Amino acid sequence: MSTQEPPSFEKTIREIPNISQEEIDIIHSKFHIKRYTKNNFIGREGETCRSTGYVMKGCVSNYRILQNGKKSINHFAFEDWWVGDLDSFLNQKPSQTYWLTLEDTDLRIITKSDFDFIMQNIPPFERFFLKKTQTAFLKEMENADKDKSESALEKYIRTMKDYPLIIQRVPNYEIAAYIGIAPESLSRIRKQAMKEAK
Repeated sequence: MSTQEPPSFEKTIREIPNISQEEIDIIHSKFHIKRYTKNNFIGREGETCRSTGYVMKGCVSNYRILQNGKKSINHFAFEDWWVGDLDSFLNQKPSQTYWLTLEDTDLRIITKSDFDFIMQNIPPFERFFLKKTQTAFLKEMENADKDKSESALEKYIRTMKDYPLIIQRVPNYEIAAYIGIAPESLSRIRKQAMKEAK
């Protein structure tokens, strides 16, 4: 994500190709604002995801707990990202991951029934959401492939380049869990990254 000011929900919806004002009004009527304080769960493993949300403000961590009890972070969501377990949401089955706010967070929330209504009745939104989902999926697959071959140092350097907001806004122990190292190893990785940058 860029460090520039993220687009608002209004701007994002208005920029959907071929969307009418009437359709925009319907979309707005189906979303509502929900506020979460820091360190609150939006969703938990084992729960069915009943809604999905657009991040207006804040930061959310998406992770799973491995068999060894350690946290494995999939990604972080900032402004202009969508949150919620999409597989659980679309298929109404238990989620396999957790969503935790790392900052006070404001979401534009939509329920499954309202989401289905929009997808069935507003084709421009359907095309927009499917494209967003496909792009996110391909990026996740690309990152997963890199994670298998990269060292912790290489992943940290890539994270600094591709997602500077993670370095700026996420606590160190969460960054360590994302990279897959012990928290005490993060300072060493940072020093190595600074040397690489020179």
